[in-house]
Amino acid sequence: MTLPHDIRSTIVIKNLTSLAGDKTILDDITLTVSAGERVCIMGANGSGKTTLIHHLNGLLTPTSGSVSIGGYDTAVNDQLEQVRKLVGIVFQDPDDQMVAVTVGRELAFGLENLAWEPAAMRDRVDETISRFGLMELRNRATAALSGGEQQRVAIAAVWIAAPEVLVLDEPTSMLDSAGSISVMDALDEIDGRQTVIHVTQSLDEAMRADRLVVLDGGRVVMDGPPRVVVQDRDRLVELGVANRLDTKERSSAAKNRPALVAQELFHTLIDGPNRTEVLKGVSFGLRKGAVLAITGPSGSGKTTCGYHANRLLKPNQGDLTLAGVHFDDIPIHELRRRVGLTFQAVDLQLFGETVWEDIRFGLEQQQIDEDEGRRRAETWLGRLDLPFEEYIDRRPATLSTGEKRRVALAGVLVLEPEVIVMDEPTAGLDARGADSLVGIVDDLRDRGVAMMIITHDHHFAARVADEIAEMRDGTL
Repeated sequence: MTLPHDIRSTIVIKNLTSLAGDKTILDDITLTVSAGERVCIMGANGSGKTTLIHHLNGLLTPTSGSVSIGGYDTAVNDQLEQVRKLVGIVFQDPDDQMVAVTVGRELAFGLENLAWEPAAMRDRVDETISRFGLMELRNRATAALSGGEQQRVAIAAVWIAAPEVLVLDEPTSMLDSAGSISVMDALDEIDGRQTVIHVTQSLDEAMRADRLVVLDGGRVVMDGPPRVVVQDRDRLVELGVANRLDTKERSSAAKNRPALVAQELFHTLIDGPNRTEVLKGVSFGLRKGAVLAITGPSGSGKTTCGYHANRLLKPNQGDLTLAGVHFDDIPIHELRRRVGLTFQAVDLQLFGETVWEDIRFGLEQQQIDEDEGRRRAETWLGRLDLPFEEYIDRRPATLSTGEKRRVALAGVLVLEPEVIVMDEPTAGLDARGADSLVGIVDDLRDRGVAMMIITHDHHFAARVADEIAEMRDGTL
């Protein structure tokens, strides 16, 4: 991709400390990133990765220390406009940065603010749509896109203005394989012509960078060429960056008894004048004590299947049964007690002022007394590497995405449902969290829980699933 200017901006971070209340998020970080360098940042959930990159364009300013981009100080108001022209940032949750009604307008929005000439803007939008494979989405409403589709659009909308510094917060976490490959190939293509700061949980992605920086407890603990850093695998496992290599023999206790069965589901999405057949005669069965993983491209209908499993959506045609009883014959509150669901967009699931209030809400709906509820919360939060006393009074908004995802899962697990649907459960999770989740899935399998796991993470699917189904264009 051609760029409208030479790349000159060096990033200089000196003794950066960032506090949230009385909690230290970043602790005396000093880093210099040369113009055109490609740097990956890794670390466990809560290590400070997202906080660090939010300092790069002035979304956050230092409690102490300094951050400068091309000589412009992010803490000086008069210099902030120039900083934000130089630095483009793609957030971890793409919904946080959607501003326009349609995909085409979303891509043009930034160029309009930069006063591009209309003809040049149209050419640039066309070029970007082609580069990111968005031809079929151009006139779609941004609100009607799948999480993976939104992620592609968000990346393209920042990319289109060719900022000197491109900051990406886990850009492939919700993308299918083709989308992930496209993003990584695009980063390879601009190597040296834009500075790239790329937060990731993938060592494979980190290996394509010039430099790998690992954070722990808000401090830089490893920094060097990726091929050198990854040689200390034991240290990376300890830091929650690499998965354990040991494997557990999978239980063979899966029963043949059906838990949830879907037959010939059809679902039509109506978006203004547009009608999209999202499901086209999809049938699947979840068995007690077994895991079905559903994979497939973004927009293929995976999440829509999950929403039908606890009647968030009702099919235009088709039938669902739970333990042999038709959904229509089960009261909706009972159905959603028995079928737990974790959302891909985890913020949709967290609404309490504290972690405990969020988890307690479901327990109260089931009339479970507080002592028993606290016992369950302590058990499951502990299993998810969120110590009860440390997290129970935390505000969900202050948690990292990986921590939020684990809290949302704990809120489902404490209710002890007989069926659990997890939508992209490893998105935003560090390696330690993914390893813990494998153990939890094995435990639930042994208890006879039926599970549907919707995922782009083929490695995780291979570790936990008894069966894997692929969706394409609304069919299974």
